[in-house]
Amino acid sequence: MNKKQTNWNFRITNPSNFISFLKKLKLVDKSVPLEIEGSNLFAKVRTPDKSVIKYVSVDISDILEGDFPPNRLKIGILEINKLIDVFKYFGPEEELNLKVDSQPYESDLIATGLKFSSSSLNIFVKCADISLLAYIDDNIQRQIHSTEGSEVNFEISRESFQKVSSLTGIESNAEELLNFDIEENGVTIRGNSFQYHIMKGKSPNGFTESRVYTIYKNQFSYIDQENSEIHFHENRILVKSTESDSIIAIGLVEV
Repeated sequence: MNKKQTNWNFRITNPSNFISFLKKLKLVDKSVPLEIEGSNLFAKVRTPDKSVIKYVSVDISDILEGDFPPNRLKIGILEINKLIDVFKYFGPEEELNLKVDSQPYESDLIATGLKFSSSSLNIFVKCADISLLAYIDDNIQRQIHSTEGSEVNFEISRESFQKVSSLTGIESNAEELLNFDIEENGVTIRGNSFQYHIMKGKSPNGFTESRVYTIYKNQFSYIDQENSEIHFHENRILVKSTESDSIIAIGLVEV
């Protein structure tokens, strides 16, 4: 017996917010399972080697308008760049709608196809099989992104992120390391070609001893450049945005 298909119809009220949400995810992986539950549109994405895990969530009312499903709706996207490209075919003056076709699976709904439409254009996107994507269990995501037990933490501004991002461009080798030197009188971010004193004249929260935490330089590009808190754990760095509901865990490199 075929499973009953259900259609969900929405109006996209803010395409720019939708695109911004998707761009945060594509920094980490091109294939993404999107999820809608309650008032949230969110995704959990990781690199193939599992060294980076990122969670991004937005209030769905900031993007979509319509009747939302009673159960969690999972939408498998194989090529996130192609989904972003869909929006360029619609003019800013056009009213843009989204129809999601779905089927029940266990206690969830699984999307089978998307239809983006205006009064003059329809674009169809086939959804990927969720089982073929890197899906992260809710409990695992919450455990990895918990700030409980962090050894030291401090706040970092959007401007400081932009500065470090620019400085990492000095070096061409993506395998080069990025070090966070934690000292009593501040924090220095250090690459092979630069040293940037990101905090001077005070100790980061929780400081007890000098430490160095190291990640690969290219992993820094996965972080959203927003005002954030950075938490350092024994085996990972957590960067939690204070501007949006976004958090990323990056595994430390043993040197």
